[in-house]
Amino acid sequence: MATSIDEPDKLEVFAVAISQLPLENLHNERARMENSIGHLQRSNREIEHYIAETDDDKEKEEMRGVILENEDVIIGQKLRIEIIKSEITRRSA
Repeated sequence: MATSIDEPDKLEVFAVAISQLPLENLHNERARMENSIGHLQRSNREIEHYIAETDDDKEKEEMRGVILENEDVIIGQKLRIEIIKSEITRRSA
């Protein structure tokens, strides 16, 4: 599954948008996304544990779909974090 955020146009729009933000906001947004990633990763671990314990194959398949969706969101957030890091570095130069 490809995430919508990994589309170059959307990443470019994000990069332009964050270039207008104050530096403090960039740091806050990066921290917010890192926190969100941690929650999604924890959620995936909990879902994996649930999948291992349930006998319902339909439920297992649904939960695997949720994990994939979470992984897509994580990828998108990591890409955005890299863009934020680049913007912070650019301003520090």
